[in-house]
Amino acid sequence: MSDGVDGYTGYYESINGLSGQPLLYELGNIISVFTPKSYDSARDILQESDEDPNNPNNIILIYNRASVVSTWDGGDTWNREHVWPQSYLDGASASDLHNLKPASNSINSSRGNTPFRDSVNSNYGHVTNGWFPGDDDKGDVARILFYMVTRYSQLNISTMGVLSTLLEWHIEDPVDDFERNRNEVLYSYQKNRNPYIDHPELVDLVW
Repeated sequence: MSDGVDGYTGYYESINGLSGQPLLYELGNIISVFTPKSYDSARDILQESDEDPNNPNNIILIYNRASVVSTWDGGDTWNREHVWPQSYLDGASASDLHNLKPASNSINSSRGNTPFRDSVNSNYGHVTNGWFPGDDDKGDVARILFYMVTRYSQLNISTMGVLSTLLEWHIEDPVDDFERNRNEVLYSYQKNRNPYIDHPELVDLVW
């Protein structure tokens, strides 16, 4: 764990000088101030947050990275994947936008509530004792899980993955423009942010 650092302003000003558990606690305080949205509204918001940057009529799905027509059709083309499965939320919000991603119905069903595990293969799918999100999504998934245990203190990261593996995913698949844009869109609706997208270095400061 690194020493706390200074220089944070605005939304994150109160974390200056903190690291470890105090930093985790304060980040939780910051992002717990939010405007709840309904699970139904997520089907519209995700069309904007996960829009294909090369085709505004499409949406990018998690895991298989498919670009499909984004217009909601009752869930026939895509549905809402809880990255932290709904059955393991332990009272946490089932409609938290940061935990929801558009996904293929069949892939969502196949994954179920399986925890995340590493793989020697770069493709998504079932692995021993878990589910691998694929090389292009593993960092995104790690940061969503970090957000969830920060936002909801009753959750334990070990329920959904091995911390050392998730830390590696965070480094190997760094934050990109798609994630940054998604964070901005979700903030415009829910009024809270994923701090590990805004400041990836916070992962090392907390864990």
